[in-house]
Amino acid sequence: MVVFGTQIHIITFLISLFELVFFFYQVIYFLSRPSDKSRLYYLVLLFLLIQYNIVGALFPDNKIDIPITIQNIIAYIVALVMSLYFIFYIYKVLNLEKLRFYAFQGSLIFIVLPFIFLFLFPYVYTGDLEMSRRLVVIIPFVYVIVMLFSLAKSFKEKYLSCADESCKEEMIGVLLGFSFWLTLPVIAFFETDINHLLLPILKFHNGSQVAEVISTNLGLLVMTVLFIRKSIKQSRAEYYMLLDSKKMLQELNHTLTLKVIERTKELEIANERRTNTFINLAHESKTPITLIRNYLEEYIGKHGETEELLIIKRSIEKLTRDINNFFDLEKIKRGDDIYFNDQICNVSEILNNNIELYRAYANKKGIFLTSYVDDNLIVKADPEGIYRILNNLVENAIKFTSLNGVIQISLKQEGQSLLFVVRDNGIGIHPELHEKIFEPYFKINSSHKNIQGIGIGLSLVKKIVESIGGVIRIESDPSTIVGTNMIIEIPICNNEYFGGPLSLKSREVYFNVEALNIPQLRYNAEKRSVLIVEDNFALLNYLATKLSERFNVIAATSGNEAFERLQTVTYVDIIISDVMMDDGDGFDLYRSILSRNNLNHIPFIFLTAKDSAKSKIEGLLLGAVDYIQKPFLVEELVAKIDSILLNLEKQRIALINSAYKSLQKASEIDLSKADSQNKFEINCQRYNLTTREIEIINLIAKGVTYKSSGELLYISDKTVAKHVRNIFEKVDVKKQVELLSKLEVSV
Repeated sequence: MVVFGTQIHIITFLISLFELVFFFYQVIYFLSRPSDKSRLYYLVLLFLLIQYNIVGALFPDNKIDIPITIQNIIAYIVALVMSLYFIFYIYKVLNLEKLRFYAFQGSLIFIVLPFIFLFLFPYVYTGDLEMSRRLVVIIPFVYVIVMLFSLAKSFKEKYLSCADESCKEEMIGVLLGFSFWLTLPVIAFFETDINHLLLPILKFHNGSQVAEVISTNLGLLVMTVLFIRKSIKQSRAEYYMLLDSKKMLQELNHTLTLKVIERTKELEIANERRTNTFINLAHESKTPITLIRNYLEEYIGKHGETEELLIIKRSIEKLTRDINNFFDLEKIKRGDDIYFNDQICNVSEILNNNIELYRAYANKKGIFLTSYVDDNLIVKADPEGIYRILNNLVENAIKFTSLNGVIQISLKQEGQSLLFVVRDNGIGIHPELHEKIFEPYFKINSSHKNIQGIGIGLSLVKKIVESIGGVIRIESDPSTIVGTNMIIEIPICNNEYFGGPLSLKSREVYFNVEALNIPQLRYNAEKRSVLIVEDNFALLNYLATKLSERFNVIAATSGNEAFERLQTVTYVDIIISDVMMDDGDGFDLYRSILSRNNLNHIPFIFLTAKDSAKSKIEGLLLGAVDYIQKPFLVEELVAKIDSILLNLEKQRIALINSAYKSLQKASEIDLSKADSQNKFEINCQRYNLTTREIEIINLIAKGVTYKSSGELLYISDKTVAKHVRNIFEKVDVKKQVELLSKLEVSV
């Protein structure tokens, strides 16, 4: 019984259909597990077997418009390819190294070559299919019998070493499949006899097709059943493994959660201890600060105020305010009230009492400040808290506004609320930072700004505003418009409160608006030059003033500014730089200097308020000669500078003397030259020439230019020229030739 009017028997069709369905199922299974290479090999084998079944059953057929000879050759080639791959499959999947010869060289010699010479050539030339078929199966049949013995031996060793039951089942399935596959050459040899024998049973003239399909597919069917069973077991094992993993993950997550909770508690306790320690330290510092302030006020009252005392006073005020801010923030965190808001106060009067002080500080920084204040705006709040709000917002506006900037302050009524607005045209605040700036200790990094502080002020302002029922908001976006609007709305007090409103009189306001006030002294060629880099104007002014007594001082407020100055100034002997600065910190500055051959010889000293061993090691590893922590005494800094420059001078002299000795060794020095050298030294002492001047004279004698002399001595060519003029004046000559002759320099 054939199907679709072809030579394909219904049994062949059904077997092939089953295998095709299973093939697609296995493809889907493989795509979900692409790393399963054994399944890939099996898919190739199954595909070749399906192809073998269909082609072997379809050909030969007189109805197909292909010569019968070609049809038979195609059918046998398909069978050949399937047979070759089956041997390779057994070798590869079961990892039987002893079958390597059979999978490659043996298959080529005993299957492919016999097919070519015993089937293909005879059949093409004689057309006798029966003879060619009988000839071609003899050698392969003997070959596979021999292979069967090797396979059985390898299987036995492999079977005994297998600990996995599924591995043993797979080996049994492959062995059965191979055993059934051995019948293929037998059926091919006796094909005609089998057809006559099965014709009465199958009612089909090509009964050998059914016998061949059954025998070759039966072994694979056993392999397939075992493969399906293996897939099911593997899926179940993966499922249970997934359940176990999920359970383990839940347990691990629970354990980690407990550990996180435990660790969080430990960190909270440790943080609370550190906070308490800092609170105690800050609290202990209040007493000495109070004494210092009072004695300072008494001293100023008796002897008057000087610029130095004013700097001390402002520094103490800043320290006091930072400590108070810290205490107030900690109180708020603990839920304590820092102000008594059951009072009523006149905000208009508080602002008017202090507006002129704000304007004075703004003018000092070159900022134009305008104001508009409505009269008698009353709120329910502690006057001290209101003063703190106004003072902080105006201070921030002055801090973040540059020279020639404008600040507008307005206080007016809008509905039932008081509206206090501070507008500036400063650097602005990006929208993504509008909420973060109210977080404690958060600071905006700003370029080209000398801005000090610990980042508590705005956090306290927000807490105070919210405690009196108000809101604070920001309007600022540097990408669209310059400046910032800080807006506060506070409910206006109703008239049912008794008593007059409280206000605060004007008081001294401390803003950090110091300007650079470095003494502008003329360059002195006899002094060494020092570059100081510090972003705190007060400290920079102080250091520049003190060091200018002994050195030429060059000042910069950031790393980038200092590096720009070094491009135009060539007479720097030593660099002193703060570490933590905006617009290029100290480490960045030193790395830039090290990259320049004309600068990397300059000694470098770091100044820092950061107490970190890691930071100190980093600075010293870069090549810095010292790392000084703040606070320090300026006398200590000067002593270090002197020591470094003295050692550097000794090294230079030793280097030059070494060069002189090398030159002397190059040629013999006669007695006359020795006498000349002695005379030169005597003449130098007679005219009171310095060591540096003698060095320059020796270089002149050797024909070295001013520029080259400056490079050798690490000074500028202008400095060399200055020294030469001094030498001419001391020796009383006008030309180099006269100088060398008068000093009796030996060339």
